[in-house]
Amino acid sequence: MPIAAVIFDLDDTLIDWWGSVERCLRSITDDRTAQALLDHCRTELWSLDPTESFIWHRNTWAIHHLREQHWPVALPDLDERQRDALMARFAVELWVDFFPETVAALDALHDRARLAVLSNNHLVADESARLGLDAWFEVTLHATAPTHKPHPEAFSDVLEALGLMPGECLYVGDSVKADVNGALAAGLVPVWVDRWDDGWADRPSNVHRVRTLAELPALLDTL
Repeated sequence: MPIAAVIFDLDDTLIDWWGSVERCLRSITDDRTAQALLDHCRTELWSLDPTESFIWHRNTWAIHHLREQHWPVALPDLDERQRDALMARFAVELWVDFFPETVAALDALHDRARLAVLSNNHLVADESARLGLDAWFEVTLHATAPTHKPHPEAFSDVLEALGLMPGECLYVGDSVKADVNGALAAGLVPVWVDRWDDGWADRPSNVHRVRTLAELPALLDTL
């Protein structure tokens, strides 16, 4: 069945939470404080697959959206007033940008397939306005509880909006837990964006792997 649409995850697939957070922290505070928050991301906001062999999901966004919960844990020795002031500055100055290749990749795909976004991020409409996603995507949806990705119903909603069958759609995402497993369960063709070289040794043969979005146009040629 030919591929008619490419559907994307948003966070850590199209937009770079880790790089954006790191750049912001290192511009507003000292290296020790920045590193403590980054280390907290790695240990508390990234999770291993059930076999504990590789990282299969990252919630780096929580260091911003749930900062009142995570910053006191990451920075227990910092004076509360200093911490609150730093959090406030971080909230103002953080700009979560596209990965460097995102715009060029979307431009290259725009005339070759229908494009859509399916995200668990409930702020996806705000992100669409902030980043101008309507320039590329005809559908931009967020999966609502209790059917967040990887629940198959999340994918059914975007398929219905596009009027397509699962096998006609690629689903591109960074999370093995939410994106790859959800796409497989729903019958879409999964593309895993493995920017971190996570070492998924038992990756099924029907899960395509790319290191960056720049590889997608060539992958589409092979399908």
